Amino acid sequence: MGKGTWQFNAQLRALRSDDHYNGTVYQEQRDRIGNYVINTQTMLDLGLTYAWTEQFNLSLAVPVVSASWSLPTPTAPVPGPRYRQEGRGIGDISVSGRYWLFDTEQTKHNVQVGLGIKLPTGNSEARYVYPDITGKNHALKAIDISAQPGDGGTAAILDVQGFQVVKKVFLFGGFTYLVNPKDTNDTPSIIAGLGLSANPAYAGLLVNSVPDQYMIRGGAAVPVPKVKGLSVSLALRLEGLPQYDLIGGSHGWRRPGRAAFVESGLVYTKGNYAFNLNVPAIFYRNRLPNAYTNAPGDATFPEFIVLAGVSYRFKK
Repeated sequence: MGKGTWQFNAQLRALRSDDHYNGTVYQEQRDRIGNYVINTQTMLDLGLTYAWTEQFNLSLAVPVVSASWSLPTPTAPVPGPRYRQEGRGIGDISVSGRYWLFDTEQTKHNVQVGLGIKLPTGNSEARYVYPDITGKNHALKAIDISAQPGDGGTAAILDVQGFQVVKKVFLFGGFTYLVNPKDTNDTPSIIAGLGLSANPAYAGLLVNSVPDQYMIRGGAAVPVPKVKGLSVSLALRLEGLPQYDLIGGSHGWRRPGRAAFVESGLVYTKGNYAFNLNVPAIFYRNRLPNAYTNAPGDATFPEFIVLAGVSYRFKK
């Protein structure tokens, strides 16, 4: 981006998770019985970037979240009605600065490093009316952590991106890590919401954790012959939520795990506009044991994620 240039970005992320895994083992009985969780997440990330210089830019990102979590209750012996919990609103806003390490006049390769802050602007204690695990005692309670618009923590964003051009092939890679020092946010977890607080197996899991998160991605893109402005890409993508945070405690309720995807994509540029569509398809899932107790747990994973976006670069 040229000095003094502004760019607007809108990126949509949508997924549905309903396949349960304990470790790397598919819990097919949940599907057979019908007591599986359905988790949907849709986020529209609105961003604005200003190029302070050609080397350094500042970005503001404002996520708009719509998510849900549902479970049939009672879960046994015969699953009852499915009750849906919903969380909507502005998520956690972030501000980041990024710097190109090499001269931007050459376009064959470069590495960009970034540092940002994520603010606890999203609601981390959204509530919805739903019953306990027996299907009774409907009440207004905190929804599942996966549907909360925010996590309640102030976090640092560490970011490294790079590219190398080899003839007509554009190689790219990146790593982003969210450092969340806060231990818990005191919001009652789904364990408490389902009425399982008295079970000693869930001791210490009655409030939500504020976890770190990370994403690693790398691949290649090539232009499509005879179609000006269109390129296709293929990448590997790893997303994860660790058992233990880099800084601070990792108590409370979290679902640690990681998932790997093969990501196919399209990018089309015309004038000041750029459009992208990427579809990561999952091939590896691992729900890690709970922190400290190392007790196994399960979590749902999506078969694929839809990422679609548009950007517009304003003329100086």
